[in-house]
Amino acid sequence: MFLFGKIFKTTLIFIILAELFSIFGYLLTDFRQISFFIIIFIILILALYKLEYGILILLAELFIGSKGYLFYFEYEGIIISIRIALWLIIMSVWFGKLISHIIKNKKIQFNFLNIPYFRYYLILFLFIFWGLINGFLNNNEFSNIFFDFNGWLYFALLLPISGAIKNKENIFNIFQVLMASIIWLSIKTLFLLFAFSHNLIGMTHELYRWVRTTGVGEITQIQGGFYRIFFQSHIFVLAGFIIMVLLIADYIYINNKDNLFKDRYFFILLFCASGLLSTIIISFSRSFWLGLGVGLLLCALAIIKIYGRKKLFLVCLVLLSIILMSAGIIFAVIKFPYPRPLGGFSTAELLSERASKITGEPAISSRWTLLPELWNKIKLSYFFGQGFGSTLTYQSSDPRILESSPTGEYTTYAFEWGWLDIWLKLGIFGLISYFILIINIIYKSIGLNNYPWLTNSLIIGLITITVVNVFSPYFNHPLGIGYLLLASTLIIKNKENNMGVA
Repeated sequence: MFLFGKIFKTTLIFIILAELFSIFGYLLTDFRQISFFIIIFIILILALYKLEYGILILLAELFIGSKGYLFYFEYEGIIISIRIALWLIIMSVWFGKLISHIIKNKKIQFNFLNIPYFRYYLILFLFIFWGLINGFLNNNEFSNIFFDFNGWLYFALLLPISGAIKNKENIFNIFQVLMASIIWLSIKTLFLLFAFSHNLIGMTHELYRWVRTTGVGEITQIQGGFYRIFFQSHIFVLAGFIIMVLLIADYIYINNKDNLFKDRYFFILLFCASGLLSTIIISFSRSFWLGLGVGLLLCALAIIKIYGRKKLFLVCLVLLSIILMSAGIIFAVIKFPYPRPLGGFSTAELLSERASKITGEPAISSRWTLLPELWNKIKLSYFFGQGFGSTLTYQSSDPRILESSPTGEYTTYAFEWGWLDIWLKLGIFGLISYFILIINIIYKSIGLNNYPWLTNSLIIGLITITVVNVFSPYFNHPLGIGYLLLASTLIIKNKENNMGVA
């Protein structure tokens, strides 16, 4: 039960405490300001004591924090998010330890060539640097360049992460933190769905403002008592569900069928997978649903290759039960009789309309309106791009934009079409270098036979996010970059440490 060990329990407890502190910080400004410094001081001490602890905390924040503002410090218009603070702490501690070791031993022990896929990362880093220089060469506004570029600095964490992950225990700890984080995201999503579907007076307004202020996600009424609860960090729930599917397949393979349904751990896996799937459904993200479809298809191919067709049939039966359980969870949350739920909804109508409707509604209309304008902007400089901070003006149908701009005219440097955004900022060669990095991670994982559930789940998760990035930006954001860093590092460390289920 390596997924639910001591680190899992500790992480889950501290995540719950952190969320409570975040709510108090939203309601009480002074509490938020003071708690911010207390939190980063504690994290600094832990990171100095053992860098791995700091990295685990940083990853937990990444997994649950969406835009990174669960905690933040604000003074005279300057806002420092907890994500930026954590990045500074980890990079500073790592660099400080490196310098200290050099001074003490009079030699450099750190070898950049030992970093997984370093040569491919280095090529991409050169184009990222070019995007920064090119932003200034194109006279893009400094503030736009800064805020557009700062998310890419997350790539620097490749250095401390690759150095801190050394053995099986480190890798298991990361998986426990991931599992605790995505299970909490599911609990939080279901709680918010319950609160809004039952119109908990005195709570919904403040909960909505808290979710929006901390940048965690969006809450939108879709039909009757059904609300869309979408977090950007649900991308890790999607990747975690892929891990769960292949882990269940591996569990079915190594256990006797008669003993399987007597195993408590197997039912824990089923229940957790159902909670994750219900969260993906509630997110009502077409990009996630498309990624899920691609991910499950790849899972099926991986299961046939590793375990055989007969095992695929058993896994499909289990997956069907997971789908039914997830639908039951959603229905139970919305229809719970006390307090009185808002109203009914048609599940089939909701899902079919959302899956098939690709025009008409504000979000999708804005995206399609943006596409030709973005493409025309790219054509101005196919090869070299226009650098970070490059802006574009287009007509948006987003109600939030219409509130401030009645004409719908909107100028931004952040675009929904993820790969096109990267093309515009880094140029065609920067885009190709990104693809080469991902392809090499996938290619070099082929044929790794030591407990392939882990490698295959990470790779399928990577492909899934690559698909999602077509329509929603992730690989130019700490969320997608963070997953890429973890996937590339964990795959290599898995190979080196001959990992398996513990």
